[in-house]
Amino acid sequence: MVRNLFMLCCTFMVAQDAMAQSTGQLWLDGTVYKTFASYYRAQTEFGYRTLVSGGSYWESYRVAPRMEIAPTPHWTFMVGAPLVFTQQQEGPNSYEARLQLGAKYDFTPFKRVRTRLYLRYEYRSVKTEIDDLVQNTNRARLRAEVLVPLNTDNHSADTMWYALGDVEAFIGRDQDVDERFANRARVRIGAGRKFSYNWRVEAIYTLQESRNSIEDTDPSVDNIIRLRLKYYITPRVRRVEREHHTD
Repeated sequence: MVRNLFMLCCTFMVAQDAMAQSTGQLWLDGTVYKTFASYYRAQTEFGYRTLVSGGSYWESYRVAPRMEIAPTPHWTFMVGAPLVFTQQQEGPNSYEARLQLGAKYDFTPFKRVRTRLYLRYEYRSVKTEIDDLVQNTNRARLRAEVLVPLNTDNHSADTMWYALGDVEAFIGRDQDVDERFANRARVRIGAGRKFSYNWRVEAIYTLQESRNSIEDTDPSVDNIIRLRLKYYITPRVRRVEREHHTD
């Protein structure tokens, strides 16, 4: 399944229309985590995203609270409610609220090379600022990811460098919202530095192809640099590492 998803996303991106619009984006994120009783975790991500080249200028701000439970080393379940405000130079500003439900399966929780499959369902409600038009849509997200420590064999090491990568497909389930994130596929690769249990940073490059609908013959292609700062409040209570996520 992981291999098929990888081939699907790569084919989706390589077979681009010759007239596809290409943009450059910068994403800056900070995430705070707190663990309860080893198996429960609350997190909130604060994000800023903006266009740096190509297309009409826009910028967005997001707050994304989420709760997770990991009853076994293999399974993690989550519920989240991101809120996003997007300001555009051309076109109306928009407000978006999402409800996310998801499950992640870790194929190799105790191995040096961690491989995981992540399925999410999102209910999205997008409101435009000018005419108060509200559009609701459902979409599914399927992602295969890998995480590898570079200078140690142990994910629970107090300090380490690590590499990460994933491929993901976004598929609208009903009426498409007329904006750049309705349907898309992405490939990401990056590196991170764990300074201690509490602090780590990541730099990620993303190649993303977006369509207003699956049948859209004029997709946009985005080159994204994402910088992330992570802070874990709770001191380590178990030696098994479960903190690494590539959202």
